[in-house]
Amino acid sequence: MKRTAIALSLGLAAGLPAAAQAQAGHDAHHPAQPREQAVPPAAPAMPMPGMPDQMQTMMQAMPAECMSAMQQMMQGGMMHGAVDASKAAGDGSAPEFTRAYVDASGAMHGPMMDGVRAKDADTAFVRGMIPHHQGAIDMARIVQQHGDDPQTKAWAEQIIAAQEREIAEMEAWLKEKAQPEAIDFGQTGGTIWSADEGGSSISAIDLGTGAVTTVPIPVAPHNVDLTPDGRFLLAVGTPASGDHGDGHDHAGGDTAGLLVMLDPRDLSKPAATIKVGAHPAHVVADRQGRAFVSLSGSDEVAVVDLAQGAVTARIKTGAYPHGLRLSPDGTELYVANVEDGSVSVIDTASLTEAARIPVGTAPVQVGFTPDGSRVYVSLRDENRVAVIDTATREVTDRIEVGPNPIQMIATRDGRQVYVANQGTEAAPNDTVSVIDTATGSVAKTLKTGFGAHGVSASADGAFVFVTNIADDSVSVIDVARQEVLGSVPVGDRPNGIVHGPSN
Repeated sequence: MKRTAIALSLGLAAGLPAAAQAQAGHDAHHPAQPREQAVPPAAPAMPMPGMPDQMQTMMQAMPAECMSAMQQMMQGGMMHGAVDASKAAGDGSAPEFTRAYVDASGAMHGPMMDGVRAKDADTAFVRGMIPHHQGAIDMARIVQQHGDDPQTKAWAEQIIAAQEREIAEMEAWLKEKAQPEAIDFGQTGGTIWSADEGGSSISAIDLGTGAVTTVPIPVAPHNVDLTPDGRFLLAVGTPASGDHGDGHDHAGGDTAGLLVMLDPRDLSKPAATIKVGAHPAHVVADRQGRAFVSLSGSDEVAVVDLAQGAVTARIKTGAYPHGLRLSPDGTELYVANVEDGSVSVIDTASLTEAARIPVGTAPVQVGFTPDGSRVYVSLRDENRVAVIDTATREVTDRIEVGPNPIQMIATRDGRQVYVANQGTEAAPNDTVSVIDTATGSVAKTLKTGFGAHGVSASADGAFVFVTNIADDSVSVIDVARQEVLGSVPVGDRPNGIVHGPSN
């Protein structure tokens, strides 16, 4: 990635006299303008016990008056946070602007020293300069508030604009450079596949090596599933063109959608595609070689015979069917109907809708407990999750969770349900609500990435995986420790996700 050159401004160092601060700040951002008096060359920095090499190098690059002031500050203990701001400002009779300058200076030095202790010189420099620049901004704002001279206020305005830009560039550089620590998956192996709707791709994360492979596919996939025998990775979506958004606000109802059959061992092999209908949202596969695809554009579920590569039946549902999951025994399919606030219960033997259960506003996805006794339904526009008793087919509870819940999954032991709270496009959320199924309440809220959306669990139940559509990443949650271990970068706007054990 091409990086914008960073113009570094070392002249405005806290601790300089006010005139020297203003002149140094002006010189740093206006190098082409002549000075009335040349600045003396930088003198060698005085060696100081415990000073990192990077900091000495930074000081040697400073103008003489900057370096002299910096040495005085360090000799006095300011760089180590040893000076109390109130003492530096006198007995309290000092002007307000003096106290503000001292406070700004004191707030800068600790983070600077922490920053220059980074392991490599480049990172140490950038981490040291960010608080330095912030100190310059803080001091410039003080002179804007308390100063009278138009020139100092003009310099302050220039400094604020330049330093804020450079801080943003440096933070972007740090983010790009940062290498996430490898996540220890222990004995858990296999692969995670994310449906990268924004990139029209699938990302595969190998849990054994941590390697991520992203491969383009013929659709902008909204959801993925693995067939029970592990032979096919299934993805559904609209053809790979145009703006696909986040999959929850499709406008039209006539877009031809595809089911894509991929080889999970080699995603680069040519994929088989099957036309299924308007706006396919989710797909699940059963042990009879069938796939069930919810079609939001035509209010139905398409039944696909994977061996034949063809749709063999269509089942009417409620309005705008979206997320769907099979019961643990495979006899029923529950489908969330976003626009009419219901869940369709489909008999997988007769391929008919056996019941339609009112649940609340904007149900998006469903999730069974392992024993099949309960189904949890995300109510996106209520910030709640409904609980259905599958024996009576009635809602028995509604549980408050985070903003705009989307997908959820129960743990292998059935003790918790993990709910991804996506938030909105304008204000993406970064939390997962952990519901205690015994108490029917949220026991813990975990921080993931922004736009938490899809949820899957490892076959051994040790980990839960969450896609973050606004961060282009997958967060990994340790179920036993109830904490997020880290995130793995994937393709653009990952939505659905599934885990498959090792072959």
